[in-house]
Amino acid sequence: MKKYSLFFSAALVLATSFISCQKDHSKAATYYGDETKVGDGTVRTFVTLNNNGDPETIGYKFSESMLTGLPDKDAMSNMYNLSFPAEASTTGYDHAELDWNPHGHDPVQIYGVPHFDFHFYTASMDELSKIVPGPDTVTVAQQYIPTDYMSGVMAVPNMGVHWVDSTSSEFQGKPFTATFIYGFYHGKMLFVEPMITLAYLQTHPDVSFNVKQPAAFQTPGYYPTKWSIHYDSNKKEYAVSLEGLEKH
Repeated sequence: MKKYSLFFSAALVLATSFISCQKDHSKAATYYGDETKVGDGTVRTFVTLNNNGDPETIGYKFSESMLTGLPDKDAMSNMYNLSFPAEASTTGYDHAELDWNPHGHDPVQIYGVPHFDFHFYTASMDELSKIVPGPDTVTVAQQYIPTDYMSGVMAVPNMGVHWVDSTSSEFQGKPFTATFIYGFYHGKMLFVEPMITLAYLQTHPDVSFNVKQPAAFQTPGYYPTKWSIHYDSNKKEYAVSLEGLEKH
């Protein structure tokens, strides 16, 4: 009996060690980019991986204090380029850019209120630098156009053309609070972008929205099926994220 007792004890130790080892080597974790000062607070990017090392969520996290002390003038300095953590390299997103628009932007009758643009670029900054302002008349192949989206036609330099959801609430007679943009230039998708008003963020929302999909994507990567705004009252912190990432 003593022999079997020793055997089971040894087996238990090995099993426990194996489970512990498996846990220690799990890739499931959230990784962060460097902090950047904005307003009276900070912002950083993040990515959450599952046990297989595949990305599940990618986004921005920022302190509530970021919403105060913001500049009141439109300027290039209101555009903050952010790097994703190295662990986000498989997502297909090259970098992020947070833009603060103190007076909104065109069309001002819809988007002319203080808001943030949360860009997720699949294009490099070098590629974006070649984009010039003016009408972009290059056709986007139908299979790459998300359901219900229409072109804004005019290209923004270093960015592209903003395509908007024609069924979004701001086009149905309601005030703009939050919406989801696709960006194209010369027929190619370059970014996705939640746009959120300062006033809406100040209500501390905790919401998720479905992301309308095209039939196909041109560039391999992970694309969201949802996007979310979460407020953590304990940490006084927000997250704006792309969720339910699917590989294409």
